[in-house]
Amino acid sequence: MIRNYIFDLYGTLVDIHTDETDLKLWQRMALLYAFSGARYAPGEMYKAYQAAIESLVAEAQARCPDVPKEHIEPDILQVFRRLYEKKDVQVSDEMVEHAALFFRTLSLSRIWLYPDAMKVIKGLKEKGCGVYLLTNAQAAFTRPELKAIGLDTLFDGIVISSEVGLKKPAPAIFEHLLKTYALDPAECLMIGNDLGDDIKPAHNLGVHSRYIHTQQSPSRPTYLPGTCQEIKALSELL
Repeated sequence: MIRNYIFDLYGTLVDIHTDETDLKLWQRMALLYAFSGARYAPGEMYKAYQAAIESLVAEAQARCPDVPKEHIEPDILQVFRRLYEKKDVQVSDEMVEHAALFFRTLSLSRIWLYPDAMKVIKGLKEKGCGVYLLTNAQAAFTRPELKAIGLDTLFDGIVISSEVGLKKPAPAIFEHLLKTYALDPAECLMIGNDLGDDIKPAHNLGVHSRYIHTQQSPSRPTYLPGTCQEIKALSELL
């Protein structure tokens, strides 16, 4: 019997589009940093941003060599702090958080809930089911976005990859959610739009699943494992 529903966020509940390569974004980020004395040319800053991410991933892999590189999720706040430190500028945690949120706001062109997402979550909770979120994301971006779209108080538990240091499809992040909230895999249903990141790892841990294909999904899978079924709309969960 399914008692708990575990949702992916972006591409499953939320339609989002960002562009982190736009020159105007990096021009404005360079200006923001210059206000604190950390002077960058836009192209220089973009390269430093990419290098900081790569460095954090390499450091994490050195600490945990058994973890595949593609499963590591660095905290973006450390990236923005290193961009200040590279120019020998010390700033507060609040300033780093502001830089991250400014970056996200500039890169974001749309974010809205898919049809019935709110209705389905509330409907499942009214039935007495547990509702959880398991997402590959940066908490510095995602927690404010959850608040902005009205989802922040609806989940019984939230696991964000940047806060764990691992991202799907790493089995450990699924295990982290199950252990943290004392969930029985056999009583859980994973809902996601990505076969590789959401459905397969859930199936391997004995979690039932539902696949939904959206415009943010990779190519449509030719098969679905085990007890997984495809749904056309979130409302089919009710």
